[in-house]
Amino acid sequence: MTALVEFLVYLFGAVLALFATLTLLRPTARETTNLVSEDRLIFLVRDNRVIDTNLVARRLLDRSDSSRPEIDRLRRFLAQHFEDSELLLSPRDEQTDLMLQSRDQQVQVIRHDVGSSIRLKVIFVTDETPVDGDMHTLRAMETELETLRANTTAAPFLLWRQSNVGEVTWVNRSYLDTAEKKLGKQTDWPLPVLFPSLKGLAAKNKSESRRISVQNDDGENWYDCHITPIGSEILCTAIPADEAVRSENRRHEFTQTLTKTFAELAIGLAIFDRSRRLVLFNPALLDLTNLPTDFLTSRPSMVSFLDRLRENRVMPEPRDYRSWRTSISELEAAAADGTYGETWSLPDGQTYHVTGRPHPDGAVALLFEDISAEMSLTRHFRTELEQSQAVIDALEDAVAVFSPAGEITVSNQSYQELWDIDGKAFMTGDMAEATRRWHEMTAPTPVWGDFREFARADKEREEWTATVTLKDGRRVFCRFGPQKGGGTVAIFRILSAERRTAMQEAV
Repeated sequence: MTALVEFLVYLFGAVLALFATLTLLRPTARETTNLVSEDRLIFLVRDNRVIDTNLVARRLLDRSDSSRPEIDRLRRFLAQHFEDSELLLSPRDEQTDLMLQSRDQQVQVIRHDVGSSIRLKVIFVTDETPVDGDMHTLRAMETELETLRANTTAAPFLLWRQSNVGEVTWVNRSYLDTAEKKLGKQTDWPLPVLFPSLKGLAAKNKSESRRISVQNDDGENWYDCHITPIGSEILCTAIPADEAVRSENRRHEFTQTLTKTFAELAIGLAIFDRSRRLVLFNPALLDLTNLPTDFLTSRPSMVSFLDRLRENRVMPEPRDYRSWRTSISELEAAAADGTYGETWSLPDGQTYHVTGRPHPDGAVALLFEDISAEMSLTRHFRTELEQSQAVIDALEDAVAVFSPAGEITVSNQSYQELWDIDGKAFMTGDMAEATRRWHEMTAPTPVWGDFREFARADKEREEWTATVTLKDGRRVFCRFGPQKGGGTVAIFRILSAERRTAMQEAV
């Protein structure tokens, strides 16, 4: 029994000694990390193909775009970290090792040529001690990385990073698709620079936006680009803007067409936006208002515009300033409703017809039309009519002119007195009413029926006469004749005894 206890004690002591020895020989966490990091990624390339990798490098390639060859995925990884990354995979005559440092000085790569093969060893240099056994943090970081990669791949706009010298270091799927569409084939790293005008913007160290065009075989494509500095590089986004550019071009062409059309108009046009600032006018407005061009181009308000018209005596003078301000408010409200329309008689004798019309989005347009010639012609025509009426009224004979439709268009004072017609109605009425009145005041006679047939006849007509007797015994000599345009004139003269005798002798 004692021997068994001693054997067990000896065995336990041997186990403790072995555990202590292993503990002393095991590298520290820092040493382990360095050993792993010094041989982190290893790639073996031959004939432009990746023929072998270590486990960590294999995981890196598998996490990249699996639809592309492994050599392209390797080129993309190297271009993201190293300047002149093509030196690492291009053939060369020297057999000495080549070492490059990454842009952020955190990664080194060593190229070792062995015959026709290229061995790349990527070393991550870091002074931070990783936390042992924090698998949850690592798993969360990998999940976030996968989410970010999926988001950038699915993004419908172009997203990429480039260095200060213009070299593309990272792109998303939309950028690759656009580059392949432009080149007509699958692209390899280094990728083509689609926006060369962005070169050197990383040195400015400020965000900005600009619209850029890209020439393709099928035409010109436009993009709205936003640039954001990130360290020594810039992150760029490009959203297609072809439709926006086309819309702006159509609007510009439409505006030019309207401008040319407005320039030919004799009507003055002034358009005010929703804030009642002048945004558009035509040359005719300058001629009609005599307002200076610099004043109109300064985008005055509607009140300032109308106030300037008042100063230039291009609108009726108000009685006082208070009524003037009230009229301006009423004008603006009526123009916005599309109900404003007035005739302005100016002190210099000119006459303007001013109309207000609403436009979309709350805008208002004022139209100024010079109707001085029309008003002058109307006044002249009215004067001639008044003179002609005065001449007809001075005649002793009663005169009535009927239109082809049978309406009375002209009659005089003698006609009113002869047939005892109300002063307000002697210029109105038609042939039926007139002949009815004639029939009521005369002895029965077929003359009025014959007159109606004569007035309605379509064939050529000749002047004819007749004599009728009023109920008071007076004799009336009637003369009926055709007028130009199908009208008919009726002339009535009261016969005195001497005149009746002369007429009888003449017959």
